[in-house]
Amino acid sequence: MTFKDKLFLVLILLLAAFLRLYHISSIPPGINRDEGSIGYTAYSLLKTGKDEYGRVLPLSFESFGDWKLPLYIYTTIPFVKVLGLTEAAVRLPSAIAGILTVGALFVLVRLLFQSTPLALLSAFILSVMPWHIHISRVESESNIAILLSTLATIVFFKALRYKRTSILTLAGILFALTYYTYHGNHIFTTIYTLGLIFLYRNEVFGIPRWFVSAIVSVALVVIILAFTLFTANKTKISGIGIFGDPTIIHSQIELPRLAHDSASSFFSRLMHNKTVYAVTAIAQNYLKSYSPEFLFIQGGGNHAHNIKGYGNMHPVESIFLLLGLCFALIQIKKKQYLLVVWWLLVAGIAPAITKDAPHSNRMFAVVPALSILVALGIQYAHTFIRTKKTWLLPLIMCILYAGSLILYIDAYFIHFPKEEANYWGIGYKQLSAVVNNPKYQNRNIVMTMPEESPYIYMVFYGLYDPSVYQKQAVRYPISRDGFTDVKGFGRFTFRPIDWGADTSLPNTLLISKAKQVPSSLTQQIIDTIYLPNGQEQFIVVDTAK
Repeated sequence: MTFKDKLFLVLILLLAAFLRLYHISSIPPGINRDEGSIGYTAYSLLKTGKDEYGRVLPLSFESFGDWKLPLYIYTTIPFVKVLGLTEAAVRLPSAIAGILTVGALFVLVRLLFQSTPLALLSAFILSVMPWHIHISRVESESNIAILLSTLATIVFFKALRYKRTSILTLAGILFALTYYTYHGNHIFTTIYTLGLIFLYRNEVFGIPRWFVSAIVSVALVVIILAFTLFTANKTKISGIGIFGDPTIIHSQIELPRLAHDSASSFFSRLMHNKTVYAVTAIAQNYLKSYSPEFLFIQGGGNHAHNIKGYGNMHPVESIFLLLGLCFALIQIKKKQYLLVVWWLLVAGIAPAITKDAPHSNRMFAVVPALSILVALGIQYAHTFIRTKKTWLLPLIMCILYAGSLILYIDAYFIHFPKEEANYWGIGYKQLSAVVNNPKYQNRNIVMTMPEESPYIYMVFYGLYDPSVYQKQAVRYPISRDGFTDVKGFGRFTFRPIDWGADTSLPNTLLISKAKQVPSSLTQQIIDTIYLPNGQEQFIVVDTAK
């Protein structure tokens, strides 16, 4: 590498760090409930050695009835130790992983294609990708899984180069760690690594004692699957799978059968059944995950993983992604191009079998492949144009990327924290300050909407003693889709409010969404929580007034 190449790499990493660390405590505005769960679980482990359910140092963590894998949670503990239970402590592991992935992608592309300019371009594209910026600024197990997958692939190729069993074993361990990080990688890593090994099978089997590496990595995978296969994964799939919505059978199978002359006829059952619906839904979900609308226009529908009105990639990259894919397909006989295409295609399998597709977090494994393909497209276009004017495409790309990045920075750092604050925890943070005010510390608290998990914001922002919470927490029965809501703990109760009867409760604060509070209770309102855009979010009613 020349000095100029090293300088460019440093500048790209600095840009990546700025976009992922700037105001990370306040943008997004407050935690989301998954961040709250990860953070409080890490806090609980730090203080008591147990999770919020009282289990000692588990490998699978129950949360809202859902289950989380251990690597991100245990990684968060030292950050909570140093920074306290804060937004920054929960988000920094993801932000650091995002920055490191930019550097790792540079190394991988340079290793695969023997091209420093292509490696720098790929790293730059990833550093400014809206998808990667946002996911790196929130708690994201999938982000750490991408870093591990990229590092594992790098180490894998190092093992092939030096024919070292120890290096191949390290690659296997890194791949195995993705199973401890994100549920989607139980599918992605399995299929991706099988393809990787098959593609380079002659080189792998040429390494002495290669089977030792296989035994170590498989053993690590078996350990985590033993803790999750019949508990965490079963609940996870039942809740987010294509049949996770309990109304699906009725709306997509039973009702369409009624359109036939006989709902019980062989033909109606042949056309409308679980198998037909599953195949159709999975195929549609898979294609949606690669659609221009998802990639370039509006992203997914989950507000925790996208910002309003912005796609996962810059629109300017669309033509170059297509060019890069075409170029890779032309060169498909070369293993490095086939590997990138394989990565691209495999990434969509796990999200396709879930509801709510396309889903930005579940599809996140595709990001390195997209970055490489866009870079290949730009390189291919530059090769074609430079025969006429060598400076033209670089100038156009600089202008387009600068404009796109400025627009995204404005959307993300100025408008997003104000316009979408209702999807984040900033209001709960202010609410926690009210209920923990010494003036109200002896009051009972009744809050509505238990299905939105308000408890996690109260224990997170209130720094509630985990040893006390573990003994006090009372939960509702498991819901039809496999999730559990907290009914109460200590002085907190989470349930619908009966405004006729509950205003007579002694020594109680009633907290509800602003629109749900009757106007007749104006005199009993002691506080109103406002979002950054001035919208009312919560109203606090004092029954003692």
